[in-house]
Amino acid sequence: MAEIKTRKKKKKTAKRERKERRFAPDATHGSKVIAVIGMAGAAIAGAGVYGQWVREQPLEYAAYLVAAGFVILGLALWFADVGVVPVRVGDAGVAAEKGSELTRLAWCDIERIFVDRGRLVLESEELTLELPLKGHPKAAAWILSEAAHRVPDALDVKGNVVDELPKPKDDDGELLVIDSIQVAGRHCGECDKVISFERDARLCPQCAEVYHHDHVPKKCVTCDADIAGRAFRA
Repeated sequence: MAEIKTRKKKKKTAKRERKERRFAPDATHGSKVIAVIGMAGAAIAGAGVYGQWVREQPLEYAAYLVAAGFVILGLALWFADVGVVPVRVGDAGVAAEKGSELTRLAWCDIERIFVDRGRLVLESEELTLELPLKGHPKAAAWILSEAAHRVPDALDVKGNVVDELPKPKDDDGELLVIDSIQVAGRHCGECDKVISFERDARLCPQCAEVYHHDHVPKKCVTCDADIAGRAFRA
């Protein structure tokens, strides 16, 4: 009797998902004031246009009204865009979203987190991210909560600031899956070898420190977390 050989299919290890929360900026009192200023600028410019080109006898100062109105409107539009971009917080760190571009700051790179003039500042050697507490209260709360777990030594924020922020909730923000992280060009945290390809990189699940796949330590050199068998692929 012929023997029937069956091939056992190798079970594929499910890829663990890295996630982050996306926070859109809140409408604040400051943004309302800017909107009022913008409308005032538009009204002044409109009055100037009427006085210069619609009125039978043009006003001598109409041109100045047009110029002043557009300057005020332009400033209002500029300030409305400063510091109120969407923010992402999660396994890969904190990212500021502007259009289709992400400026990402990994947890392992953050040297200090502090508050300055109503803005939460995340400072690293090469990059600094800032977000207004009034414009991003939930994002700020999540950043401080995550940082307390991932990089507690970087926190330099007084307790009263945390008390004034909303408590993080599971339904805050929009939960997203992180498809990939750009790590090419970074150095391995263990051997200092340059990461040439994303596929060669492994990340600490706690602080996102980068390692070459051949040099992943048992404990992260940055946050001291146990990472043997737990590192993420970039």
